[in-house]
Amino acid sequence: MFKDFEFNEKPEELIYEVNGMVLPTDYLAFMKEHNGGEGPLGENCYGRFYRMEELQEVNDEYEVKKWWPGHIVIGTDGGGELWAYSPDKKIYCQIDSCNIEDDSGDTYMTVSSSLEEFLFNMDEELK
Repeated sequence: MFKDFEFNEKPEELIYEVNGMVLPTDYLAFMKEHNGGEGPLGENCYGRFYRMEELQEVNDEYEVKKWWPGHIVIGTDGGGELWAYSPDKKIYCQIDSCNIEDDSGDTYMTVSSSLEEFLFNMDEELK
């Protein structure tokens, strides 16, 4: 999955909450080792996981609390899709960042219950 992915250096300190919500343990384990990074994921996907130090700033810039309440943005595909986690629903999903008017759930794609499943499902969907 991460064959040519360029990881960042380990974070100096883990951040456990963003937007007043707790980050999931599987994501924290990944970030503890890699602190995000950027590059190809699997055979069909490309993306970027934001550094721990950037998470709150990125969420503030995208106005996540306003447009996608109950979500934490953790990354992007670089082409308009944001990767997010919903602590209430306990799901990872892609959010169409160009569609901020529709909160019906139609803007959510690649819904998965774990970070690993999320990455594999994104790669599969792009075949």
